[in-house]
Amino acid sequence: MIYQHKVKVARNTHVQGSYYQMAVKWGNDFNKPIPGQFVMIRMPENSALLLRRPFSIHCLGVNTQGYCGFELLYKVVGKGTHALSQYVSNQWIDILGPLGNGFKIKDTTKSAILISGGIGVAPMFFLLSELLNNGTQCHVINGGRTKEDILRTVVFKIMGVHPHIYTDDGSVGTKGLATDGLEAYLQTQVADQIYACGPVPMLDKVTEIAKKFRIPCQLSLESHMACGMGACLGCAMPSNDFSKPYYHVCVDGPVFDVDLESNAAGCIQKLA
Repeated sequence: MIYQHKVKVARNTHVQGSYYQMAVKWGNDFNKPIPGQFVMIRMPENSALLLRRPFSIHCLGVNTQGYCGFELLYKVVGKGTHALSQYVSNQWIDILGPLGNGFKIKDTTKSAILISGGIGVAPMFFLLSELLNNGTQCHVINGGRTKEDILRTVVFKIMGVHPHIYTDDGSVGTKGLATDGLEAYLQTQVADQIYACGPVPMLDKVTEIAKKFRIPCQLSLESHMACGMGACLGCAMPSNDFSKPYYHVCVDGPVFDVDLESNAAGCIQKLA
């Protein structure tokens, strides 16, 4: 069930650089989301921004009564996200969600690699929580251009996972790309599953590595979209399914499987 309602902002705080974290409260009729799903947020009426913006669910809020809300981790990159950063506690915000198909966690997945680039870490925190609850051993790789783009490191460590950090300029962690770390790790270790979220060049390389080592891989794709429900067709992308020439990231994804049997570069398919 998709929930559309105005809910209250619990807090909206600056994290570092261009990054912010917002917590919102929800009602009892909001379906519990799964990792990888997203919400569409309507911008403030005084902003003159007509279209909703998509945001990955970063984590869930919990109180003594159970799940009571969720948090968003986002980067200010334009007018929409700047408007979002101006929200304050107890202000009402219009939310549509949870939307899309999230990550699939199998009971047989005993070891997993989570790799993200920049704001691609947003859905991975929620995913990591669920994997750890499932008893899955996790190896986390985070990449970014500079140290400003490396987020949630301390919280990952509190959860008992020490992320391996890569930055383009070497300002923190190892100088290089997150995918360098992925390939190096798989030279000596094995994993049942790879989960990835980040910019397209990173996901293309992750796909190449997953095929090379024959490891099942799920990718969370980022896309511009206006509705989140497959109506506007703004997030259409070519598919490898002859019965459906185009996927829509909002309803067929945003999480897709890598087609390990395909020779086409970056070839994906809907989650089985």
